[in-house]
Amino acid sequence: MSPLPHPAHRKFVETEGWENKGTARGPSKTGDHYRYELVLASGDVLITRVSHGQGQINDPKPVAAILTDQLAVSEPDLRRCVDKGVLPPRPWPPAPPAAGEALDAKLVRNLVRKVGLSEADIAKLTKRRARRTAVTRRRRGRQ
Repeated sequence: MSPLPHPAHRKFVETEGWENKGTARGPSKTGDHYRYELVLASGDVLITRVSHGQGQINDPKPVAAILTDQLAVSEPDLRRCVDKGVLPPRPWPPAPPAAGEALDAKLVRNLVRKVGLSEADIAKLTKRRARRTAVTRRRRGRQ
């Protein structure tokens, strides 16, 4: 795993169209990282922080964690996006949920009112994905 320069990390998220959510504030309240978010077609939300600095992350373990856990991308796909502007492959929207997997009314109401999803978007979610989306978005709302 090669080092991950902060400018390359930032260029990747900006090229792929991640939403800049502002500055992450640490204990010093100065904001040393940019926060980015990407909502995938599946309803999953990817969140990453990019340092303001021009340095790089040299340790392969944090680099691997950022690529897999935060960016959900392979190193070659990241490099191709940064170097050539080629967007990484992302999964297509999942199939509609099975008939026996209907969402309860309270969950649907929360996804519409509190999360802001349309009924068409909700219809594409599995029960598990709908619950995860509701919990993830509510947690982020409290931050």
